[in-house]
Amino acid sequence: MKKSTKGAFAATTAAVLLLGGAGTLAYWNDRTTVPGGDVASGVLWIGTQDCGQGWTLDGGAAYTTQLLVPGDTLTEVCTIDLIAEGAHLGADLVVDTPSWDRTNPLTNQLTASATFTVNGATKTHITSADDTGVDDEIVTTVRVVFDGPAAANTSQYLLATLNTINVVATQTHDG
Repeated sequence: MKKSTKGAFAATTAAVLLLGGAGTLAYWNDRTTVPGGDVASGVLWIGTQDCGQGWTLDGGAAYTTQLLVPGDTLTEVCTIDLIAEGAHLGADLVVDTPSWDRTNPLTNQLTASATFTVNGATKTHITSADDTGVDDEIVTTVRVVFDGPAAANTSQYLLATLNTINVVATQTHDG
């Protein structure tokens, strides 16, 4: 094949590739603008807590130094300030698994749970509608139960200190 034929063949092949497969042909186009604007975020805040009563034993007397036995329940009631503002804002409420200053057979048989009341209604999920703007609070009742049926003799006469229990509100997108 002659050099001029090879050159013409290469030029033709390149033109076909440019026109057919590579999409380099220009099409009409135009543009306009969309105006910008302010963007503001909402807030999810659970804050100042008041646990004024202290822990009680089996819903009665204040818990001080009484020795627990299987079947006992310790209860703490706290009110926690709430601010929840934003379109489609939701949040799930939970308490973290309690932690102890040491682990032993007693701590293995103590379990924590919580119930939450917002504006008089029991909830595990809140929305911005729960923030009415007037002294909104989450009443949190935390219970630590000494599991009677699972109790073993190895849990007798032991000591452990309950560390702080966290109440957690995890934001969800509702809507």
